[in-house]
Amino acid sequence: MRGTPLEEVARVIGARLVGARVGRTVRGVCIDSRRAGPDELFFALRGRVDGAEYAGDALARGAVAVVASRPVEGPTLVVDDPLDALQRLARWSIETWEPEPPVVVGITGSVGKTTTKDALAAILRTAGRHVTATGGNYNNEIGLPLTVLSANESSEVMVLEMGATHEGDIAHLCRIAPPQVGVLTAIAPVHLDTFGSIEGIARGKGELARSLPDDGVMVAPVGVPPAAIAEGRNLRRRITFGRERQEGVDLWASEVREGPEGLGFRMHLGSQSVRVCSPVFGTHLVQPLLAATGGALALGLSLEECAAGLSRVKRTGLRGEVYRLRGDIVLYDDTYNASPAAMQAVLRYARSQAGEQGRRCVAVLGGMYELGLWAREYHREIGRLADELGFDLLVCVGDEARWYAEGFSGEVVPCGDVEEAYGVLEERLEDGDYVVVKGSRGVGLDALTRRLRESLAVV
Repeated sequence: MRGTPLEEVARVIGARLVGARVGRTVRGVCIDSRRAGPDELFFALRGRVDGAEYAGDALARGAVAVVASRPVEGPTLVVDDPLDALQRLARWSIETWEPEPPVVVGITGSVGKTTTKDALAAILRTAGRHVTATGGNYNNEIGLPLTVLSANESSEVMVLEMGATHEGDIAHLCRIAPPQVGVLTAIAPVHLDTFGSIEGIARGKGELARSLPDDGVMVAPVGVPPAAIAEGRNLRRRITFGRERQEGVDLWASEVREGPEGLGFRMHLGSQSVRVCSPVFGTHLVQPLLAATGGALALGLSLEECAAGLSRVKRTGLRGEVYRLRGDIVLYDDTYNASPAAMQAVLRYARSQAGEQGRRCVAVLGGMYELGLWAREYHREIGRLADELGFDLLVCVGDEARWYAEGFSGEVVPCGDVEEAYGVLEERLEDGDYVVVKGSRGVGLDALTRRLRESLAVV
């Protein structure tokens, strides 16, 4: 965030200044009092607790002032809603950027958002662009404005993940940071408990395409529901991508291979093609890499520049990380989150790798959350897939995970929690096993993979 007088910030967010010294400059924002720093504005958000209770801690660490819904002991910008104030400040920051605002690329989709974001940021940075990109899981109504306000003045492009659990969420994010380029990664059954149906998901994700300006560009997979891409809207350009060449696809892949150094494939755009070698593991990641390439093409980069950037991708943690453990055990850690589509892709990939390497294949699966009335059947389907693929052992962690066993005819070990699952693996893993671990974040399987890496580290 560029330096802005405190009085100007108060004007922008419609705040009443209480006890604040005139002439102070704001150079950043925070919502965690423990991380407040000099010249930062602490936004006291209200959630399970009232952030205003921690105002003193933020001020003691050097915060310029506190944005809160009531006066606190110290300089305060009093507003009706601190979160709305944060979002208004982010929007103003983009609108008044000098000499000109950065281009905003919005990325949404049921799966693959973070990999697409990581890949697009790598492409742009390799090409010499100054980029601000979403960090961690900052893809909601709090994280997105924080990302915008964390950008430095040299940023030319903002690559922003836009998550949603309800219709209207993405439209709201687009009002905070209006995108010029939209990237849709996929439409799949996620958050069915709130969206209600695939059609509802398509409408919700389609808010990104509907928020683009007339001269905007939309990048999307071929064959998604029309509502997901605002079909019929006249945009400057549309770019479609797909895993293979087919009617209506602009960008596709062929000759997909994986080796010790990562994923390789030939990427095609019309009559052009280029070889891609990317340090990520999982043939199912071709789609998000193509999505990222589409976003870069929309910004004017060449296919060759895209391939160069994909060779330098660094994925956000807990997504498709491969570890070699003691006893020649291979661990594929994809514990960040889970949905039916992502689970299917990861299981297919893991089984193919285990088969190619002649290894026994073990799946450690946590439940998939937020699937509403369809939850049990989706878990059964994953169990049936694991059965069809020929997994040797299925370890089910947590309450929802027990439904996997209803579709799996092989050996199943149900576990109540991560601790119990670790004990089972300690007893049951064999030298040379290929172990894939995946589940919704709330299951806590990242703690399990971390413990396996520590206890079975190669020394």
